[in-house]
Amino acid sequence: MAPIKKSILLVVAGVLLASCFPAVAASAEGDGAQREQVGAGQAVAAAFSNIIYVPMKAVVFCPVSGGLWVAAMLVTGGTHYNEAADFAKAGCGGKWVIKPEDIRLSE
Repeated sequence: MAPIKKSILLVVAGVLLASCFPAVAASAEGDGAQREQVGAGQAVAAAFSNIIYVPMKAVVFCPVSGGLWVAAMLVTGGTHYNEAADFAKAGCGGKWVIKPEDIRLSE
């Protein structure tokens, strides 16, 4: 296995593993605000969601949006750079990892 593939695999595995554990920084805050309790179900749902979401975003969404950016730049001759950049921002920006706090339980 090539060294670059190994390092990418280790980074993805580390991100997926780290997303399984709830954040403890929120409990260190002393503001007294009631925070939602993260359940085991939410952590499991976030971990399984990341197994699909992170690779799909890296392999499909980001490259496709980058391709759309290139196509828009070619079609417009570079005159609409900001509008074309919105394609790349939509696919490659935002959250890359789903946290347990992002999973809302229905009541």
